[in-house]
Amino acid sequence: MPRQEYNSLLINLRFVLCFLLSVALLFVDLRLKALSEVRYYIESALYPVMLFADSPRSISNAVSTQFKSRSELISENERLASAIFEQRADLLRLHSLEQENAAMRKLLNSPLHETPRRMFAEVVAVDSDPSVQRVVVNRGTSSKVYDSMPVITDEGLVGQVIEVNYSFSRVLLLTDPASSVPVVNVRNQIRALAEGNSLHDELDIANVARSADIKEGDLLVTSGLGGVYPEGYPVAVVTSVGLSDNQSFAEVKAKPLVDFARLRYVLMYWYDTKPRSDNEDVPPKEPTDGKLILRQQHIKDLIESMSTPAVSEGMAAVAGQAAAAEDAAPGGE
Repeated sequence: MPRQEYNSLLINLRFVLCFLLSVALLFVDLRLKALSEVRYYIESALYPVMLFADSPRSISNAVSTQFKSRSELISENERLASAIFEQRADLLRLHSLEQENAAMRKLLNSPLHETPRRMFAEVVAVDSDPSVQRVVVNRGTSSKVYDSMPVITDEGLVGQVIEVNYSFSRVLLLTDPASSVPVVNVRNQIRALAEGNSLHDELDIANVARSADIKEGDLLVTSGLGGVYPEGYPVAVVTSVGLSDNQSFAEVKAKPLVDFARLRYVLMYWYDTKPRSDNEDVPPKEPTDGKLILRQQHIKDLIESMSTPAVSEGMAAVAGQAAAAEDAAPGGE
């Protein structure tokens, strides 16, 4: 046999042997897991080599990420600075409105409401039951959390506290079937109830008459009725209005403004329904009618005019004549 053919045969034979050996190793590794430890040690020994080989790509990605993060941070910083500037301008106007409101309340002797105190809290657990919409936050009685305490975010109302212990509290979300929040339509002041139905992104709006003026896109806020939730906090936006002949109320659906599926941080809200007055000894004035005030003033002036000396002498003379007539009458003795 020529030497060239002999070498070609050896190469083919070695290829077949390597192929069979590879198939056998794959079978043993997949079926018996016999080479997992060997592979672990080999990969551990070759890790520095792999790291060195991959270093150019890692350095390139790190440099590009650094420049990208820096540009993103600069743009975000500019955006936040602009937003803060605009909010400061709004706060200046809000401060002037608060001063004007306080001055008008003092003129009317109306009670003043204190600025509410709020506390930051983090959601640490979510109820695993899909039909129950409740979360657990890391604040409890040690932080002066109380039962039925309102819970809010920067987007709107979240719910209320239903269970409190020393370090944690359980919060009932708006979407829970046991939740019912009195709301009012901002556009026309129509009152209703926002009830949960176990869905993260939907609320049932009850007690809405068929003839009520409610439309898609109307904003619903807390009405303050019931004494649990403060007035004016956004709750939901109306998404659909349905009318049925066999129902006395309209079927209204709304979407909560808070995304409960991504809820992570909340604010615990101290809500005191009792107003505070600068002068506690002076009760608030009752609303009165202007005509009634004028009538009372007229009667007062009439009484004062009757209390003058001339009128008093005249009334005394009239009284004397009446007494004489009574004595002269039969049976007056």
